[in-house]
Amino acid sequence: MIRLIATDMDSTLLNENSELSPRTVRAVQRVMEAGARFVIASGRMYETARPFAEQLQTNAPMIVFNGGMVCEWRDGAPLFKTDIPVETARAVCAMAEARGVFIQYFPERGLYYQKRDPSVCDEYEGRVRYNGTQTGQPLSAWIERPPLKLLCLGAHEALVRLREEMAAAFPQLRLMFSCPTYLEIVAGEVDKGGALRALAEKLGVAREEIAAFGDAGNDVGMLEYAGRGYAMENASEDVLARVPLHAPANTEDGVARVLEELLARGEIGG
Repeated sequence: MIRLIATDMDSTLLNENSELSPRTVRAVQRVMEAGARFVIASGRMYETARPFAEQLQTNAPMIVFNGGMVCEWRDGAPLFKTDIPVETARAVCAMAEARGVFIQYFPERGLYYQKRDPSVCDEYEGRVRYNGTQTGQPLSAWIERPPLKLLCLGAHEALVRLREEMAAAFPQLRLMFSCPTYLEIVAGEVDKGGALRALAEKLGVAREEIAAFGDAGNDVGMLEYAGRGYAMENASEDVLARVPLHAPANTEDGVARVLEELLARGEIGG
């Protein structure tokens, strides 16, 4: 019996307009009515994930910053969190800055960058519906609080090269793509799978009682931990190859369709 459903948001639970479809809202309501817990597990920051938890009125804490923080969605109160040390964060930012790669800084609340670059910020801020704050000076000099996440935005090829350099220079960090143009940077022990495990143990839910959905490299740990991990059909070939169960694409209400099938078979409950 599935007692907990955890799902990524962008390109998974949300449609091509970064919205919840009516079918998805109803499916989530039905699984909660059946007694299961519903967990949003996103790379997003608290402020940009919370509106969807509120729309769904989810019945469990949520995972944000790729697992860097598990918090209550109503007020953002952390249950668990793991950040990047300040000196490490400054060094990472210095490397990105030296190579002309746009980088963003995420403390527990808010989003910051040195200067807004419309070529990358228009897409990102439009997707998450949140505008960052300009610091007016390089993040490598400005950061004073440890971040939950750093995020580089830009062309995939440039980010792949930067990832290789950063992996060699900062083995204590986890570097992963949430989409080809987003390089996510978190503390080495941070992973959606680890956060899901900690939350499930707190809620008294066994691994085999979890279903999870995702589409990107930052979702794989969660999909591999869950008893039933579903990769969306719109996922990268690498993710589809690593995760045996697949769900229809997010543009086809894939999460909702799988949940409806599980409900029809009586496999979701409290």
